[in-house]
Amino acid sequence: MQLHMSKPYYNLITFYVIFLLFGSFSTSILPTYFLEQGLTLNQMMLGKVIYFFGQLIFLFTLKNLFAKFSWRMALVTSIAYIFLIINLQSLVPFYIGQFISGTSLFFFFVFYNIAHFELTPKEKTANSSALMFILPSLVSIFAPLAAGYLAQLNIIFIWIISTLLFIVCFYLVKYQTDFQVVYSIKQSLGEIKTTRIFIFLEGLWEALPFGIIPIYTLFFIKEPLPFGLYLSYLSFISIVANFLLGRFSDKIRKRVIFLYPITLAIAIVTFLFPLSTNNLIVWVFLTTLLQLLIPIFWNVSTAFFVDSHTDLKKTIPGREIVLAIGRLIGLALAFISFTIEKQPNYIFLVLGLFMLLYPVILYIRTKIRKSHVYL
Repeated sequence: MQLHMSKPYYNLITFYVIFLLFGSFSTSILPTYFLEQGLTLNQMMLGKVIYFFGQLIFLFTLKNLFAKFSWRMALVTSIAYIFLIINLQSLVPFYIGQFISGTSLFFFFVFYNIAHFELTPKEKTANSSALMFILPSLVSIFAPLAAGYLAQLNIIFIWIISTLLFIVCFYLVKYQTDFQVVYSIKQSLGEIKTTRIFIFLEGLWEALPFGIIPIYTLFFIKEPLPFGLYLSYLSFISIVANFLLGRFSDKIRKRVIFLYPITLAIAIVTFLFPLSTNNLIVWVFLTTLLQLLIPIFWNVSTAFFVDSHTDLKKTIPGREIVLAIGRLIGLALAFISFTIEKQPNYIFLVLGLFMLLYPVILYIRTKIRKSHVYL
């Protein structure tokens, strides 16, 4: 992958890497910490629901911000979350922390996604999109493993190093290109009319990687170091997936072609998850398959979105709103499943169905009705 970009682009990437390192190191092994503090799995799942609710509230209320201010707020809310859960004594600071952490998702990624693709030449969208999704995987090969090891020694090391990474990341904001985003919810949602249903289905299904997998894994792995090792292994698989994608994605310009096999494969793997709920080996096998597919799906679907829309300052807020609504609903369904089932199974079938609708609707629109043309 060769990218010849401007200095502001590389400043942004450096900032992104440090932010990812801060986020991955400080939060990756927290499920084992929460379990040790006495939280149940369905309480953790409710926390995930509140997390995306926090993001959604801010997407609906803050519609006029500058990038540098927003990124600083993302860092401040992230470190505030860490301080809230240190020495956790009750559910109240946990849920407040989840809400605050969700706002950091809004403050960071709305502006980062706009900056990333506005600094990317149109002909390099695929490569730049791939880099955006490879970097979290690269960081997550090492950060969870280091966090797991240090947490086994003493959890205080997590808090100290997280604070140092916060300081470095906060300092790097000054080197970023500042810009303002002003958007209307109605206009932003209208701008993404052609891709809105696909974004919503993606958000619904993302309850699986964002909420269910890290929490469900606690049925099998309860200690910080093995948990961190498992997350690092999944990130390594993501790197392999992105490498395979880079071998052939640039040879085919119509990226929508990739979406059919990828979404079908993800749906099938999701349907198979009930077979793994009492078997660690099957669980690892299926999460490995999923981890091979997810980076390819995210890369291609993001490039698909960017190629389909021109004014990113209007469309990306709309995309984030629809994704957040989808994730919130998907995680609420997961919370219900975790509450009514001792060993949740039905949620995998529901999420698999959501993903299956993705290629079906795409096919109907492009091949049967011929109402839409996508790149």
